[in-house]
Amino acid sequence: MKLFPSNSYTVELSNDSSLALENLKQNTKLTDSLVSELTQKPFIGQVQESRFKVISSAPGYGSLCVLIGNFQGKEGIINIKIHNAFKVLSLILMILPIILVGVTLATREVKYPFDLIVPILMAITFVRFGLIGLGFRIVSNKSLNRLREVINMREIKNVA
Repeated sequence: MKLFPSNSYTVELSNDSSLALENLKQNTKLTDSLVSELTQKPFIGQVQESRFKVISSAPGYGSLCVLIGNFQGKEGIINIKIHNAFKVLSLILMILPIILVGVTLATREVKYPFDLIVPILMAITFVRFGLIGLGFRIVSNKSLNRLREVINMREIKNVA
């Protein structure tokens, strides 16, 4: 099991990749950094000749997932993964319970220190599966559907 989820898809386009990427370029606020900001366009990021790296511009949740695509002709591969900033934040949330228990053990005399293992594991599991896992699943599906509308994908297959 991976700490951070990711998805890979093979895609068949309705048109040639140059037309699809040109359409994506028109619907993307082009920038070198993948930082969420308010814009009228559905995506923020980089679009090049045969590949792209974008985030959704949806307010509040769009920058959680990074969509990375590579196309040749009418076929391509799209990888969806968690943005690096969210990886750092979630790692902090996962390490925080361990640090708090360490501070508690150092400052107080705890009668049964092994009883603290279960709450630590529950907190880490909640962050990984509750926040990251569920959030990634929802946001990646919404972002992929937005991308599907913009570049006219005919068929999407999960590679797993």
